[in-house]
Amino acid sequence: MNKIGIRAHDLGRLPAAELAAQIRAIGFDGLQLVPAKALDGPFSPEHADDLSAAFSGLELMMLGAYFNPIHPDLAVVKEGIANFKKMLQISGPLSALCVGTETGSLMGSPWGYVPRNHAPETLQTVIRVFRELSDYAGGTGGIVAIEGAWAHAAYSPEKVRAVLDAVASPHLKVVVDLFNFLNPANHEDRMNLFERCLSALGDDIVIYHLKDYILEDGILKQVGLGKGLMDFPALLRRIRARTPDARLVFEGVTGTDIVPSFEFIASLLRKEC
Repeated sequence: MNKIGIRAHDLGRLPAAELAAQIRAIGFDGLQLVPAKALDGPFSPEHADDLSAAFSGLELMMLGAYFNPIHPDLAVVKEGIANFKKMLQISGPLSALCVGTETGSLMGSPWGYVPRNHAPETLQTVIRVFRELSDYAGGTGGIVAIEGAWAHAAYSPEKVRAVLDAVASPHLKVVVDLFNFLNPANHEDRMNLFERCLSALGDDIVIYHLKDYILEDGILKQVGLGKGLMDFPALLRRIRARTPDARLVFEGVTGTDIVPSFEFIASLLRKEC
């Protein structure tokens, strides 16, 4: 059965032991950890044993090292690559499944849409960055996980596939976030888009980000899981059939939505057993 996790900082910024206790109490199998946002305490290779003990019994599904690999300020890109490599170094001692990021925007910050994001030469820059990171991961035994998004350089499942094929490394895998591929013009075609994700990326998917949404004033707005337009029974049936070992990570589910969202997804998975 697919394991369920949560992005840790959606619970707040807490000491590791307190954060882990909350995650266990709800019933999650693991977590996605962005240390600077989630941990009120040290994070470094020297603290790996203490962190492993704090998160004992929970799977570290992803270390988030999100950075913009095509930021127009090359110093920002260099800093992001260096931090990502540090995360790859510590991913082994922490038994993290992967280290993840997105494919970026030429806007810089924030990472919004500009037409040149979708240009072929922009994707070539992305490929060069992830070839470097995947080669580095080969030396650490780690896994790099990339996540596509409509506003970014890898704006479709097929463009993410193009990055994977160009890099051609067993150390490069995929996070699928269906919501990130949607916009007000295409969101009604979400199930077909999900099937394209499975067709193009299925063998390389390690994590799905679970999000739900409504359309409000022409904008896609996140809501608790089961409260929006996503057909989770259909999505989970397809996930179970195609990628039974991939992890399911709540991202952007916060506050009073966390527990009912967990109960909703857990109950659907039980029905599929």
